[in-house]
Amino acid sequence: MAISGTDAYDRAAEPLPPLVRRAVAAARRHGFAHSCRPEQGRLLQLLASGARGRIGETGTGCGVGLAWLASGAREGVRLFSVERNAERARIAAEVFADRPEVRVVHGEWQRIGDHGPYDLLVLDGGGHGKAHDDGTAGLFPLLAPGGTVVIDDFTPAASWPPLHHGVPDRARMHWLNHPLLHAAEVRLADDLSTVVGTRRPPSADRLHALERGQICRGVVTHTPRFGVFVDLDGIEGFIRVPEVTWRHIDSVDEVVRVGQEITVEVLDIDAERQQAQLSLKALEPDPMAKFARDGLGRVVRGAVTHVAPFGVFVEVADGLQGLVHNDALAHLSVRPATGDELTVEIVGINLVLRRISLALV
Repeated sequence: MAISGTDAYDRAAEPLPPLVRRAVAAARRHGFAHSCRPEQGRLLQLLASGARGRIGETGTGCGVGLAWLASGAREGVRLFSVERNAERARIAAEVFADRPEVRVVHGEWQRIGDHGPYDLLVLDGGGHGKAHDDGTAGLFPLLAPGGTVVIDDFTPAASWPPLHHGVPDRARMHWLNHPLLHAAEVRLADDLSTVVGTRRPPSADRLHALERGQICRGVVTHTPRFGVFVDLDGIEGFIRVPEVTWRHIDSVDEVVRVGQEITVEVLDIDAERQQAQLSLKALEPDPMAKFARDGLGRVVRGAVTHVAPFGVFVEVADGLQGLVHNDALAHLSVRPATGDELTVEIVGINLVLRRISLALV
């Protein structure tokens, strides 16, 4: 978004793509002044033409920048944009109602991670690190190898380090010096520039130097619902949810956080994705194996953690649950509910299937 960006279209010298005209008209009708400027838009249109699969954007506004992207995108490319303001998200969605390849999502900028990685990612409404309360987007989960990231709406730098309000512009320096990017500042007008960076591909030699079973240290870069992305000194690593911990968890954030340094085991190398498949739990002792050594026949009291159609699960040790089958519950007048405590005996342990069978006492 740019200050007075919508008004800049009054002075546009060249014809606008029809979709851009539609988005600008929507912005004017609703009094939204901070649209993507024409200079920015034409750059986005050009960059979009090189995307092969997906384009992402944070900060939809009323959809002007997204319209430039959609106008340049090839057939078959999908576009996703996130807008935190519900009314603006609704307006933009109406602009693209007849464009099924474009999806506008209402929410915080982090939701852009639900649909990545992207060949082109435009950070204009979060993830660019310009505000003190706005973090910088992690490139591993969001940007495909060789993909391009655009950070819009800077004032051209007249010195190094670049300054903002008289102090070093940390956001701009972050992107220009990012170790995973080939980045440069592009001047679009006397008062407007943007940073464009291309993600460096990982060295094939370094990636394939990793071996199964190797122990590595890395930094957590992103924690979407489906796993954990890890930076292994410039190589992308990924931990699937089942490999995060032996315990049952509702979210990987219960175990790791972005920026945390962790030790992992390499499970495999995915050459197609240029990614190392990792495990965190492989370096932890298996709690079920330890429990099995003296658990059989033990009588314990635990809380019901889950009620299933075929029985109830009861916590028998920290992070371990066993099943009381329906057959053992048939004589009860009231079926146990989540949170109820039961006294049970460990009558079976299967380490291969990772099942613990229980009987009521």
